[in-house]
Amino acid sequence: MSTLRRIDDEVRSYHWFVKALMVVVLVGAVAAMLRFVYGLGATTNLNDTYPWGLWISFDVVTAVPLAAGAFTLGAIVHCFNIKKLEPLVRPSIVTGFLGYSLVSVGLLLDLGQPQRAWHVLWYWNVHSPMFEVSMCIMLYTTVLFLEFLEPVAQKFGWKVSLRLLRWLEMPLAIAAAAISTLHQSSLGTFFLIAVDKLHSLWYNPLLPLLFWVSAICSGMCIIILEATACHKWMGEPNEGLLLRTLSKILPWTLGAYLALRVYSLVLLSVGPFFNRPWLTLSFLLEVGVGFLVPFIMFCNKAVRENDSRRALAAGLVVFGLVLNRFNVSMFGMMDPQNPYFPTAIESLVTLSIIAAHILFFVLIAKYFPIFEHHPETVDYRIPHRPVKTAGVSGQSAGRG
Repeated sequence: MSTLRRIDDEVRSYHWFVKALMVVVLVGAVAAMLRFVYGLGATTNLNDTYPWGLWISFDVVTAVPLAAGAFTLGAIVHCFNIKKLEPLVRPSIVTGFLGYSLVSVGLLLDLGQPQRAWHVLWYWNVHSPMFEVSMCIMLYTTVLFLEFLEPVAQKFGWKVSLRLLRWLEMPLAIAAAAISTLHQSSLGTFFLIAVDKLHSLWYNPLLPLLFWVSAICSGMCIIILEATACHKWMGEPNEGLLLRTLSKILPWTLGAYLALRVYSLVLLSVGPFFNRPWLTLSFLLEVGVGFLVPFIMFCNKAVRENDSRRALAAGLVVFGLVLNRFNVSMFGMMDPQNPYFPTAIESLVTLSIIAAHILFFVLIAKYFPIFEHHPETVDYRIPHRPVKTAGVSGQSAGRG
């Protein structure tokens, strides 16, 4: 009873926003159970025309690049030896681990026969990009789990394990970069078979490369948004100086993406391009608002050094990435005479996955030292209890 009472007191101490996230996750869990009880046909609007809907477009095709900050920052810090950005690595690893874990949940929900998910491990189809993506996601989720063990080891004082994990940082970062490059690009490979179905504004042979470069851009922008939000609402240190350094890289990656996009559209794509007004509008919003405007903003030193403007520019890139993935995987392949709209259950499940990502990040930040920068300096003879200011969920009381 005393344990239950402590848990109840702990939950009561949470911020109202955290409690709201818990409710959303619970509702989504009920919706997911209905999907397994009644099947895809009764709970979704998926059919032979639209076998891939919201769960694939957002929970997989969009969520995977949004979780790309872990491999991007890991490569920058450990492979390119920009060590001053190391304080941003742990939160990005947690974000990536949660993102890929929830992608796996989305995949299980979308599979018509989820009990056969293990078949991919036994019946190899090495000619399929789906096989490559599924294997890479499993491997990369494992790598992220191993990287996430570092703050766990620090939390519980596992000194030997911590030293081993610190020694593995470099090989894990290299493995993460290699595996992520494979599956981020292979997500674009999926849509190369849709020659006569995907609209000409998005169909071109450089889709795999475009998917990979845009994932790098969005991964860094997610880190900027995450660090800004943690400082504003969770009382974490202001990493503005580090984010300025990171934002100096973005004009180059965004510029490379825009150059590839223009090149592929002008020289590699075959029209018609502007025969459907609403797709034209979506394209202009994606490229103009989502990539060109933030490219101009990040080229401005005043934007890079201002927390709110920098976060706004990063938010626009995330908007552009999300719209791009929906344009490729859904809008650009939609039949105007027979459109697809997700059901309430599909929408609730997706909303709950987003809420679960935020909720678990807040709880991990509350109970594990993911904002501790150099764990090898901790004296394990004395319980380490950093002082934090009270934030959105009272994390200072739960650290230690």
